[in-house]
Amino acid sequence: MQTIFVRFLTHDDRVRGFYELATRARISSFPGELYQVPIESLRLLEEQHIGYRRATDVEVKEAHDQVRNSAPAVP
Repeated sequence: MQTIFVRFLTHDDRVRGFYELATRARISSFPGELYQVPIESLRLLEEQHIGYRRATDVEVKEAHDQVRNSAPAVP
């Protein structure tokens, strides 16, 4: 399964897009409101006229770096 990283254009697009993808496809959430979705699921967003754009390589790297560099809270 090929995936793509996307960012929704507006808050409303993010709410609607996340709902559509969470209930009808697969979605992974990353820091910075970045989402990894199967390429074929983009049609769901397009059918519902939900605005999104492909995330840049820099945005994807920053999100991955935040996940990798996060440390558990020390009591």
